[in-house]
Amino acid sequence: MSATPESKESLLAQGARHAVRPEIQALRAVAVTLVLLFHLWESRVPSGYIGVDVFFVISGFLITAQLLKEVERTGSIRLLEFWARRIRRLLPAAFVVIVVTIVGVMLLLPSSSWAPSLIESAASALYVENWASIARHLGFLPWVDYALPVEHFWTLSVEEQFYLAWPLLMLAALAIVGLLPSSGGITRARRLRAIGVMLVVAFAVSFIYSLWLTGQHPLHAARSTPSVAWEFAAGGLLALVPRLPHMRLGSRTAAAMHYVCSWTGLALILVAAVQPHTDAHPAPAALAPVIGAMLVIWGETRTSWLSPTKYGALAPVQFLGDVSYGVYLWHQPIYVLVLLATGENARSVGALAIVAVSILLGWLSKRYVEDPFRTSEFWKPLGRTYAFAAGGMLVIVALCAVGLTVGSS
Repeated sequence: MSATPESKESLLAQGARHAVRPEIQALRAVAVTLVLLFHLWESRVPSGYIGVDVFFVISGFLITAQLLKEVERTGSIRLLEFWARRIRRLLPAAFVVIVVTIVGVMLLLPSSSWAPSLIESAASALYVENWASIARHLGFLPWVDYALPVEHFWTLSVEEQFYLAWPLLMLAALAIVGLLPSSGGITRARRLRAIGVMLVVAFAVSFIYSLWLTGQHPLHAARSTPSVAWEFAAGGLLALVPRLPHMRLGSRTAAAMHYVCSWTGLALILVAAVQPHTDAHPAPAALAPVIGAMLVIWGETRTSWLSPTKYGALAPVQFLGDVSYGVYLWHQPIYVLVLLATGENARSVGALAIVAVSILLGWLSKRYVEDPFRTSEFWKPLGRTYAFAAGGMLVIVALCAVGLTVGSS
């Protein structure tokens, strides 16, 4: 019996859960495009930085879904294995970008200007750049009134800190439910409820703290891990939804809801990006892109021309989503070094050239750094993975220390 169009879409969506999700790749493409537009054409997209909020929701959704699968399969989480996978996926390309940036700073800038960039390069390698950035604004580190080449690593630092803490919180929730008396034992339902409660509490506490801190220090709120954790938690709650009992809808009604949610979510993201900058970010202003990203993910991939994800599944969009991590890594060092070396912002053709070079380097990074390292059997042993991480951090910090010594002499 042949499948109906709607059942084909259902099969596509089910299969996507176990492979690449086209709608998530499209969201990544949208997010990195908004960040590029914000940095290069800020007057046109004054709030394009909300692309970062979209990335946070995606990370919260995917990581929580991955950890939930492991909990359902084994009843626990293998922390060292989880963190090792994150190291193999993210650190190689990041280390390459940081080292190239350090060399670029030393070649293009006078030695008297090296210190701020080198300090934050070391902080980026240690994945504490968000805290270094806050310390700089508080006066504890050298102050500069211009963008730094690796300042965008604050988002990657927040993500790495999330990867460190999130599985620990989930394990804590499982440990607590294990201590509670129950005649039925620790069932799948009890584990899911425990994790669900943890997600709700994490979302609520972080959002309330974010509201308070945003009112006091908007920049600190945007870069403080506890004050943006609610965005990851929102994605995590979405990952939990398919595992809970839900009302079954007819295929036509379900499809209509998916279309409405996908278009509404995309509209929320794009409208938020073109709004004037507000000091109410991340709370409550980031609610719009966060809810928008959640709606697009929940809408899944549909093949109908009525769905935005049909167009998001086009090859160029999927390609940009696939290389978005590398593009994000490379774009800021390129445009900031050009700015610092020339004293002028890139305009028109120059800005387009920066975009093109960023995409090219993003692709090269994925093709020759990210994928080989992630799939290599050589790096699979945990000892080698952690040795690489520690060694890379130490080399970069030492290189920065040498540069600081030379620059101050």
